Amino acid sequence: MKRNRIAEKGERSLKFVAYSVTIFFVISAIVPLLWMINSSLKDNQSIDAVPIKWLPSVPHAITVTIDYTGMEAEDELYYEKEAMKATWFPWMVNLKENIGEVVIRGVRDGQLIYKAKTPSSSFHTGQPLVVPSTLFNDAMINFKLPIIKEQKLSKYEWYGEQGKQAGSASSSSEDTISNQFLSFYSSTPFVSGKVIAIQEAPKWIRMLESYLSLNKIAQVTAGNLGFFQYLLNSTIVTLSSVVLQLVLGGMAGYALSHLIASKKLKFVLLMFFLATIMIPDISLLLPLYLTMKKLQLVNTLLAIILPHSAWGIVIFLFKGFFDQLPHELMQAARVDGASEFRTFTQLVMPLSIPIFTVVAVMTFIPVWNEFMWPLIVTKSPENWTFTVALNDLQSQSSIHQNTIMASSVIAMIPLLIVFLTCQKYIEKGVAFTGVKG
Repeated sequence: MKRNRIAEKGERSLKFVAYSVTIFFVISAIVPLLWMINSSLKDNQSIDAVPIKWLPSVPHAITVTIDYTGMEAEDELYYEKEAMKATWFPWMVNLKENIGEVVIRGVRDGQLIYKAKTPSSSFHTGQPLVVPSTLFNDAMINFKLPIIKEQKLSKYEWYGEQGKQAGSASSSSEDTISNQFLSFYSSTPFVSGKVIAIQEAPKWIRMLESYLSLNKIAQVTAGNLGFFQYLLNSTIVTLSSVVLQLVLGGMAGYALSHLIASKKLKFVLLMFFLATIMIPDISLLLPLYLTMKKLQLVNTLLAIILPHSAWGIVIFLFKGFFDQLPHELMQAARVDGASEFRTFTQLVMPLSIPIFTVVAVMTFIPVWNEFMWPLIVTKSPENWTFTVALNDLQSQSSIHQNTIMASSVIAMIPLLIVFLTCQKYIEKGVAFTGVKG
């Protein structure tokens, strides 16, 4: 028979307040996250649009067909310049339009002789160098083509005068961007061939161009890996710091809890480790930098890792957890002839997974998000962590807001994965660490 529980006075009000506060904070955390992801998929104009555009629009792919039938045959370089002028000049004029890619097709006598494709990620990366303004001339492309080739901003395919079957092409007068491109070709002498067709179609995959643009911008300073070089550096620094904290902090906490017999010495050491928490991090920057300079580690990843080798708070947390473990288990292991190291690795560690998880997450988050120390101790872009790279990106005048949002989304993913996978152990570790007896 089910018993009727007597509700205490104010219990419903307390539950209502608790759930209301929880829901409020959940929404407060989720809404900015969703807006950041949403903004990373938008074009730059949609982010600043008034009224607000809540959903990203689909970029359009523009395909332009230029006919050279009846004209004198030229070499490959001539047609490559034609393709670049037909791509970069009208795109710059229509910079505010949501264009995902531009494809230029050159045909002669029904045969396709060349094809050039430029995605928006490449255009927005190279635009400050190739077409910084809307003032164009024919000679300009002679200086800009080497930049386009060097940075691989446009993909150009040459099929030769024999070419291959071009297929049919048609235009739609209802497409706004197509009409603007056609108006540019009609009113300027930059393209010698005859524009016979301009096709326009939505392309969903180009909504991710801000992420590709981020990587292309980073390749200029970080090398072939681009932004992934910064993420790799952050991963190496963070995982190394976590391992050092777990090994050194765990062994120090075990020694304080089970190996040091003198209560007075144990108290003095514990207070020493706790005292390090009260030292402001900013006051340690200069002595740390001078130390790394003496060790000749400046501008290396090791210089970022070493200051995170052992924190006083980590040792304190380990000791608090190890104090809860039964002393009889350790004593039995010693009686069986196990060394202290074997006791720690084979007995204590399997029983202490919650606190190891708490310390790992507690180390992972601040080290992953750290900015000031990596900025001071590293000078070469190939050694930057992603936080330093983000600061450099934001200082560039040509960077777009959707690119910055894309970098923030990428940097947030590891933190989200760590928190979701370790949440159960975090709660268990905090409960064990905070309870005495």
